[in-house]
Amino acid sequence: MARAAAFANRAQRNAIDYLEVSDDQLTVYVYFMGAVPAVAGGSVTDGLRTANVRITGGDAVKGIVVTGLYVLEAGDGGAPGDDSEADPAGTALAVTVDRRGDFSSYTLSLGAPGQDGGWATVPGFNPDFSAACFSFKAACPTGIDCLQPCDAPAAAPPDPSIDYLAKDYESFRTLLLDRLATTMPAWQETHAADVGIALVEALAYAADELSYYQDAVATEAYLRTARRRISVRRHVRLVDYYLHEGLNARAWLTVWTDRDTPPVDAAEIYFITGFPELSASPGTVLTDDLLAQLPAGGYTVFEPADPAATALVFRAAHSEIALDTGGEPRCALPRGSTQATLVDKALWRQANPEAPLPSRWGTEVPGQSLLLAAGDVLVFEEVRGPVTGDPADADPHHRQAVRLTAVTPPADGGWLVDVEWAAADALTFTLCLSTRTAAPDCTPVEGISVARGNVLLVDHGRRVADPPWDPVPTLTVTGECSCEGAAVEETRIAAALTPTLAKGPLTHTEAMVPGAAGPAADFLVRDPRQALPVVELSFTDPGTGTATLWEPQQTLLESGPRDPVFVAEIDDDGRARLRFGDGALGEQPAAGLVGTAQYRVGNGTTGNVGRDSIAFMVLRNAAWSGVNVRPRNPLPAAGGLDPETVAEARLLAPDAFRRSLLRAITADDYAALAGLQPGLQRAAAQLAWTGSWYEARVGIDPWGSEQPAAQLLAATSAGLAPYRRMGHDLAVTVADYVPVDVALSVCVLPHYVRGEVRGRLLSVLGSGTAGSGTLGFFNPDRLTFGGGVYVSALVAAAQAVPGVESVVVTRLQRQGHIANQELENGVLTVGPLEIVRLDNSPDFPDHGMLTLTLGGGL
Repeated sequence: MARAAAFANRAQRNAIDYLEVSDDQLTVYVYFMGAVPAVAGGSVTDGLRTANVRITGGDAVKGIVVTGLYVLEAGDGGAPGDDSEADPAGTALAVTVDRRGDFSSYTLSLGAPGQDGGWATVPGFNPDFSAACFSFKAACPTGIDCLQPCDAPAAAPPDPSIDYLAKDYESFRTLLLDRLATTMPAWQETHAADVGIALVEALAYAADELSYYQDAVATEAYLRTARRRISVRRHVRLVDYYLHEGLNARAWLTVWTDRDTPPVDAAEIYFITGFPELSASPGTVLTDDLLAQLPAGGYTVFEPADPAATALVFRAAHSEIALDTGGEPRCALPRGSTQATLVDKALWRQANPEAPLPSRWGTEVPGQSLLLAAGDVLVFEEVRGPVTGDPADADPHHRQAVRLTAVTPPADGGWLVDVEWAAADALTFTLCLSTRTAAPDCTPVEGISVARGNVLLVDHGRRVADPPWDPVPTLTVTGECSCEGAAVEETRIAAALTPTLAKGPLTHTEAMVPGAAGPAADFLVRDPRQALPVVELSFTDPGTGTATLWEPQQTLLESGPRDPVFVAEIDDDGRARLRFGDGALGEQPAAGLVGTAQYRVGNGTTGNVGRDSIAFMVLRNAAWSGVNVRPRNPLPAAGGLDPETVAEARLLAPDAFRRSLLRAITADDYAALAGLQPGLQRAAAQLAWTGSWYEARVGIDPWGSEQPAAQLLAATSAGLAPYRRMGHDLAVTVADYVPVDVALSVCVLPHYVRGEVRGRLLSVLGSGTAGSGTLGFFNPDRLTFGGGVYVSALVAAAQAVPGVESVVVTRLQRQGHIANQELENGVLTVGPLEIVRLDNSPDFPDHGMLTLTLGGGL
């Protein structure tokens, strides 16, 4: 009121002082600096009307209309802050509205509508004070002081001049000294011993460490910039790509012994390569104590690939097994053979007690019979040169391991043992058993090749053990009392544990199923991305002595909170760092447990030693006497693979998901997935409309046969079922074989016998195996889906036969069909699900025929 009185004394124009809102929020009381304006009505004709008051603003509620005006007289008691004694005349202008406003701000203004649609000031009012802001909800409790400070905010000080490019110790030290020179110009100290300089240097050191940490985190946060191997490994795992750590090498080992050895567990023996520092004679069985005196870097260690095998016995009769030739002067096991006949010398001796052992069978082990069984592995080896009979001329490439699938013991009184092996282990070369030297001597050469038993699969890696680790540290201890006098139950939270194995490189291998008996060839083919580290890790509770075995995994993303698993991550220095779960993804080792680790070291291509490199057996906890044991690897160790580089993973990982088929959509997808089935040479597919939906028709081409087994058809269908697209039927069938009719006219060179040339042509152009071990032209394993028969290829194959002067193809067509210009086009074509067939068998003339017309020669 004092402010209004002062305003009135200055004889200025009227103005709005403040506004108040009634409790029901439907009336706004306007207080003025001067007298309250009159309201038109009754005898007053030039006062304020509702059109002179406008309320604007609002968010949710807009367009509030003024419904009435009246002057609030002193003593009415209607205004919230009415003081009739202070102002006996009219106190306020009451403005009624049609509805309540929202919580936003509104503006009440006094004026008159202009002719141009504008808003003119009411005469006698200051235009700058003819409007006021208010809120309908001002009386609602908010918990905030209604008196707001009106002081203007102080001006912000200028930003200090800082070099944001400072990233190392020297630049941070310079930055701090420059700042101190600005804020403390009187401080001029430069001596290193000064406490100020020492503090600056300590802060610069801390800033340098923090800056490096920030840079390291930012660098390792992305696959493109990450430098550490562990960081790249974790990044690529997020896109379902495994950065592999290599594989250890494997080798087939044969053990020669002059007498049967005592039973021994696989975990108690290992084998080493020969080296100059070892003065032991061949055949000596070494011990751990003897080997500990020699430098470990001078030899390579191989251990049995199946450490769970027990009671291994190396038999003298299996050291060298003779192969029966049936008395033939020239005998061989052709390429692709899957069976052979062995000689049991002990049984022969029983049938011939007085006769001398044939020299072709080697040495005799008295009283020792062959004890072969299905699942055993034999190594066929050429031990003498087929041309000279000299052991130095033996071809070292003529060695192969096979796993027996069947062993037929000899009949009563016999000594010949028939053995068979799987087609996957079929001989890849012709194994000569007996022959004659070149003319004019024509001396018989026997015992050219032998079979060796006592075969053991070994892999590269030396078993070592680290000292027991310190107990798992405790991060925090929490306790809770249930009631007075009760013991406090403590909960110990373990700290994160990331131990590092002391030695390396850590061996990685694909786990082998104990007692596995698949083809021998399959044991050297492994996937490095399925390999696991060879670590035996256990945690022991010191209080109870209970030990828990923890298993290695490739990742913890699929582990549960109670799974005792860990991951071995190989860092850039080649050492393995073990990472455990956090209680959500994998179990976390409890506080106080003591860990022990036993593992193998030796990995990569360093284990790919050459043939005959492994020379000694070593016993861990025993010693043999009176027995000579000579291990050797007839075949070179293979499969050792170095770890994948970071650059390779960074290149391959982003597109890895594109190379793995997860669903069969097109015909090519079905063919590619079916081709992964073991036993198939190739598969083809096409999508055919059945009238209601599509059917994926898959034709399969098995190895070595035109007629696949029913089990192979069922296995292929079952393997494709998870990948089949919804709405596609699936039908797996035998390929459509197309018998062909081929006729050749051959001119034989002079002095060549037509009959011999015909035999060679039938062999080269047949469906079997030629004499050299190569596949015939129409062998099922050479033919596959969509592969036509070219005239040029037929002529080239026949022309290469010795004695052939010229060849002309006179007929080339589908059997039982008329010619379709195949000779003119130079090719007989077949469909995508068709395979050419020509067996040239008189028993099955409808399986294709080959007609040869020979002229010339003898």
